[in-house]
Amino acid sequence: RRDLLRQVLDALPAQGVGKVVVVDNGARWPVKAELTAAYGDLVDVVEMGRNTGSAPGFAAGMQRALDLGPEYLWLLDDDNRPEPGCLVALLHAYAGLREQCPADRLAVLAFRPEHQADVAAGVPLRYVNPRRNSFRGFHVLDVPYKIWRRTPWGRPRVRGGLPAQVVLHVAPYSGLLFHRAVVERYGLPRADFVLYADDTEFSYRITQSGGKIVLVTAAELRDMESSWNVRAAHANSFSILLHQGSDFRAYYGTRNGAYLETHVQSHTPLVYALNRSIYLAILTIQARLQGKQARLALVRQAIADGTAGRLGMHPDYPL
Repeated sequence: RRDLLRQVLDALPAQGVGKVVVVDNGARWPVKAELTAAYGDLVDVVEMGRNTGSAPGFAAGMQRALDLGPEYLWLLDDDNRPEPGCLVALLHAYAGLREQCPADRLAVLAFRPEHQADVAAGVPLRYVNPRRNSFRGFHVLDVPYKIWRRTPWGRPRVRGGLPAQVVLHVAPYSGLLFHRAVVERYGLPRADFVLYADDTEFSYRITQSGGKIVLVTAAELRDMESSWNVRAAHANSFSILLHQGSDFRAYYGTRNGAYLETHVQSHTPLVYALNRSIYLAILTIQARLQGKQARLALVRQAIADGTAGRLGMHPDYPL
């Protein structure tokens, strides 16, 4: 997305960024020629040749960044424009955390109010990370609080300002900063995820081994374009999944999430199965009431494929 990317690139030198690796993942404009003409040696372009999906794209970009020899990597999407002082705030927080955690097991994350909406709204921090045994973020024990927060008495409020730091179980790529030792220890993201949740799997490697990922609210990123799965006009995640985004987005996001929960993340099978059953029952009722049976069938197929470990590009859902 040329116009968004140019805004991000224009903002990075003032942050103190010395080199930018841009991944051309099948763009329909001459990325390398235009960016080299506009930014010179600041930009290094990796050409994938076609749209391989974000997972192979991020893996290739991170490998190229390591080859260039920097000490730190900072991951951004093409629409993540850092606010003034964002990188300085991240590095300051990182320096303090390094006293407690080694470089190969530490990452800090910039704050995106739209995506870290619970933190921005003042939700109690114990609800920020999904519970163990959740299915697609749903856990039956969270239902009472989710009802309570929709009442005038339970509506979240920010009191006394946002917390300076929030410890996370997993993190998105967007805004994630870490030492190169993290990749040298844990390896690159998995390309077979194709699209979505590869950042969850990558960041989970850090925290499951005793490492730490910390959200830094003073380091703010502006999302110049909303993501398809951000809650806005829809009341809940079920409605988003049934109505928002193209079929391939719903498929890969659901499939990869189901794979992670089943094969990667620690869980108790019986409790996880209960949450999955309740989630699918609610989704089925909503789909039938709203005439979204086709999307429901897609979601069920995605869950079956993820549970069975069938990853990679699906022929029915090209990018």
